[in-house]
Amino acid sequence: MTSARPLFNPFPGLRPFTTADRHLFFGREAQTAELLARLQRFRFLAAVGASGSGKSSLVRAGLLPELYSGTLLPAGTHWRVALMRPGAAPLAHLTAALIEAGLFEPVDEFTPAIVRTALERSRLGLTNAARMSRLTPGENLLVVVDQFEELFRFRRRTADTADPGKAFVDLLLEATRQTDVPIYVVITMRSDFLGDCARYRGLPEAINDCEYLVPRLTREQWKLAIEGPVRVGGGTIAPRLTQRLLKDVADDLDQLPTLQHALMRTWGRWVAAGNASRPLDLEDYEAVGGLAEALSRHADEAYESLPDDAHRRVAERVFRALTDLSTDSRGVRRPTRFRDLVELVAAPEEQVRRVLEAFSGDGRGFLTPSSGIDDDTVIDIAHESLMRIWRRLRVWAEAEAQSSRMFLRVAEAAALYKTKQAGLYRDPELELALQWRATNEPTAAWAEHLGAALDPVVEFLEAGRSARTAEAEAQAAA
Repeated sequence: MTSARPLFNPFPGLRPFTTADRHLFFGREAQTAELLARLQRFRFLAAVGASGSGKSSLVRAGLLPELYSGTLLPAGTHWRVALMRPGAAPLAHLTAALIEAGLFEPVDEFTPAIVRTALERSRLGLTNAARMSRLTPGENLLVVVDQFEELFRFRRRTADTADPGKAFVDLLLEATRQTDVPIYVVITMRSDFLGDCARYRGLPEAINDCEYLVPRLTREQWKLAIEGPVRVGGGTIAPRLTQRLLKDVADDLDQLPTLQHALMRTWGRWVAAGNASRPLDLEDYEAVGGLAEALSRHADEAYESLPDDAHRRVAERVFRALTDLSTDSRGVRRPTRFRDLVELVAAPEEQVRRVLEAFSGDGRGFLTPSSGIDDDTVIDIAHESLMRIWRRLRVWAEAEAQSSRMFLRVAEAAALYKTKQAGLYRDPELELALQWRATNEPTAAWAEHLGAALDPVVEFLEAGRSARTAEAEAQAAA
């Protein structure tokens, strides 16, 4: 039987646990202790693990509450935490994170420029920015760089070879080497990007010193992660369902996010079916598709809830814009501002909003955020596991990757043609490129998104078409 307390769904779905979810975060106590030990020793910490291993949750719901409670000695309990993701503009995002952490108040229209200038002045820019901030004696600054691998994936593809990531990495490393200002840095990164760290001098050495490779949970830890939140949410769970979940999760590469999503759906079905007088059981779990199908079915429900085919086409374009498989097989999210997303998908703003609502509201959480969207709001996929598990999105992402590769290949050929280093396309390359253009209808905004201009590509293809026509006419007249 359930307790007399009101029931609430204790599972976050695909999104990471946050500091506010600490009371729901079970089974990671030993891992949290390991993070604290490394951070105390080095002040720079890299939480590294496979996608779906719970790196972000471990930092936000495990490490941060421990810092706030004063567990890290002698740092104490007073922390300013700047949370960020690097994206394509890491210095701009660091600037925004420092301001959002309340380090520069009052904030006016000049504050971002002042902070950015301080950061860019030297390798000690982060330290100097902290010195000029409202950081008081006894306070510590923690910079959390989530999804650090974005630094490698979203370098701007322009003729300018300057890499903003270099300056950003220098700021982080220098800030943790000095001892005058108490600055700590924690990064989370997918383990399949470890080799990319060699791009930045000093980063491999720092990671070698302070890396924490997030391990898979033990069977007992999995059990705590399943049963603990159920208890807190006011429910109970049948032992046979726990055993089934333990069996299913053992073979699941995405581990935590898919488990949390499946349990969120199982709980929702359990309550909606009026079964809360008994424990959560196998029938509730199987009704939503289990670990293998729950996420894909749920995403398909959101897709089918759209009012018509026009909105479904917009949904495809939205998800294609937010995924990146173009350069290798390591798919990552591509966070995009709302106004840029509207331009990219070339659809009315109202349709884009309707799509976002369908995939972020009503307990779905496939896209973030779920509300308060304005022109500058960054739209993102909740977790990479959606890209791997939702079959429809896998097809879209691969189609987008192929289209991007084709465009960049033609753009390179057009540039060579312009400098007289290559000729026009001829069949079959020309016909394939023309078919690609007709099918995909690329826009200038989409091309810019990939770091190239559309007009030279169009001119190159049209010149090839004209040359082909002229050649055919000449042969016919001969």
